Amino acid sequence: MICMDPPRYGFVGLPPAEHVTAFRVLVSVFAVTGTRRRETYCKGACGHTWHNLPPTPERP
Repeated sequence: MICMDPPRYGFVGLPPAEHVTAFRVLVSVFAVTGTRRRETYCKGACGHTWHNLPPTPERP
């Protein structure tokens, strides 16, 4: 979305100092929507390998 030609969603209009913040917000939104999708549409019978990854081990 950020790299599309032309760029979408107002990224091109942001000052360069805000690019990192906007990217983090975008990733956060994708994380929330991905979690909701896994809990609803893909719950139990999902064939998407990326929704069925083993849990990551906790770091000490």
